[in-house]
Amino acid sequence: MNLIAALFASLCLCALVYQFSAIIALICFRRRPLPSCQSGVWPGISLLKPVRGLEQDSYDCLASFIRQDYPARQILFGVADPTDPILPLLRDLQATFGEVDIRVVICPQELGMNPKVSTLRQLLPLAVYDYILISDSDVRVRPDALRVLAGALQDPKAGLATCLYRPGPVDTNGAALEAMTISTDFIPSVAMAYYVEDIRFALGAVMALSQETLERIGGFEGIADHLADDYQLGLRVSEAGLQVQLLPYVVETNNRRETVMGYLAHQLRWARTYRVCRPKSYLAYGITLAFPWGVLAWSASAFAPWAGCLALGCLLVRFWAGLVAHYYCLASPLPWRYWLLFPIKEICAFALWVLSFLGNEISWRGQRYRVAPDGRLKKVKES
Repeated sequence: MNLIAALFASLCLCALVYQFSAIIALICFRRRPLPSCQSGVWPGISLLKPVRGLEQDSYDCLASFIRQDYPARQILFGVADPTDPILPLLRDLQATFGEVDIRVVICPQELGMNPKVSTLRQLLPLAVYDYILISDSDVRVRPDALRVLAGALQDPKAGLATCLYRPGPVDTNGAALEAMTISTDFIPSVAMAYYVEDIRFALGAVMALSQETLERIGGFEGIADHLADDYQLGLRVSEAGLQVQLLPYVVETNNRRETVMGYLAHQLRWARTYRVCRPKSYLAYGITLAFPWGVLAWSASAFAPWAGCLALGCLLVRFWAGLVAHYYCLASPLPWRYWLLFPIKEICAFALWVLSFLGNEISWRGQRYRVAPDGRLKKVKES
């Protein structure tokens, strides 16, 4: 065995230890009880919903927040473009659910680099309740979601409540790769973080906090130029001495028509942002990608049988961890045939991890940005 092969093999073993630990963390996290409202009083909640574009699942996703089993709620849909094709659907929701306080708000101002945060800043003055819920437009929830989140915020130490999300139905290979990335890379790392460190981030699919807490951490203005607005909210809540409550409750995101190129662009954008926000954690994340290290060990050993067995073992353990996350922890509906793409997903994850260190520029909504060392976005001038 040469030195390089031994190094790669050692990284494989480290990754395998992590994978087994992640499996245990996922199982334990899934078994945690959900919070409940001890006082029996349900505070009102204002839902702030930035919306952009019309998708196949838009109606079901948005309607799921209207159909909540919750007594006092207000729903504010914010749309930046007055010609957005989602507007007729929002008007239809208003008419269909006339008994619910629903407002459709045009938010034309550009208040910072992050369009989502810009819309939130324009919606916030219209919120009538102290508790606010922030959610992406492609998220679908069960009717008890508001009760679970409000119950978590009843804890005096809680500053923000957030929860896991699972991928919804997929129609393309790109969407399947995205789904597997969520299940096998992201969610296990979140479960591990819950048990080995304080949670200092939020998950952007669903976040709930009070207006008092939001004001205490500097409001939306402080994160207006950050792409990772969810990470920044969680970090600032934690720095204010409050807890981020990560709940064993699962919501669903829907992006069923993602292309492979769209998937790669999204993952590179996420990777470079994550690297800037949490450099040490991101470096460690690359070491957890067991299968590529196994392939490198196999290549460096001149394709020795022992290294080939190690690479195969790494792939199988990663696959096992993915199945535990996907079907046990998240109960996600990914058809089995898409798991044939799993080895490709593993190689893509490693390649994107390497590429993330080769620059700070990202592409987002047709615009090039540079991610500054503090996580802020700066537009790249056309040359």
